[in-house]
Amino acid sequence: MMKPIGQGRTADIFEYQKDKIMKLYHQGFPEDAVNQEFLISKFIYSLGIHTPQAYELTDVDSRQGIVFQRIAGSSLLNIITKKPWQIKKHARTLASLHANIHTHHAAGNLRNQKQVLSGSIQATPLLTKEEKKKTIHYLEQLPPGDMLCHGDFHPDNVMVGEEHWIIDWMTGMSGNPAGDVARTFLLLNHGTMPDGTPKLLKAIINFLRNNLKHEYMKHYLSASGLAYSEIDRWILPVAAARLVEWIPKEEKDTLIMLVKDRLRALS
Repeated sequence: MMKPIGQGRTADIFEYQKDKIMKLYHQGFPEDAVNQEFLISKFIYSLGIHTPQAYELTDVDSRQGIVFQRIAGSSLLNIITKKPWQIKKHARTLASLHANIHTHHAAGNLRNQKQVLSGSIQATPLLTKEEKKKTIHYLEQLPPGDMLCHGDFHPDNVMVGEEHWIIDWMTGMSGNPAGDVARTFLLLNHGTMPDGTPKLLKAIINFLRNNLKHEYMKHYLSASGLAYSEIDRWILPVAAARLVEWIPKEEKDTLIMLVKDRLRALS
């Protein structure tokens, strides 16, 4: 019997062999999404990016899964909460890793960023047809790109051991780095904590997150040469697309207000 070593919203992680783990998705999770993560992970690994190697697809007790290389370390998020006095160092690490991802071309190998965002915007029930139409039209006017984008880059998707590893590439896509950074900015700026989190802990985490966001943006802009205005232009469609995801109501309400405010500003 395999030993569980991790649990997430969509999958559980089990020890598989000495140097491998098995990621088993919950029953009913779309098989296409599992296949997508497997293929994307293999492509990312082929680029030489530090990400766990994906070995094979598997099926255990009617649950789809992927066998991955086992890596040692802690998430950058966990390290930040334990060593908050090193926040600037952690922010530089996050920014440098993200900027490096964006040096790789990915056209023809991954999903198109604008198509992914447009599909998510169209699917959300939290915006009116007119709001969706205006947001998608705005998205279509933004500059395209063909660079590698993670699609969900944040401190919990960076593992730190002897090396830094970037994990969870299911959302990987080809597109404009500015849109990818806009997603990270939104996560750092508006991401909410689980219900029941003590008020003091929320206050501490929010303080750390605000500092991390500021330092991350400063170092990313310096490393990439992008201007903040280029990233800010992507906030509207990225925020609208996030509304289709499973996130707390508090965060959804904040994003809805943000989207509506930005749409009004366009009028």
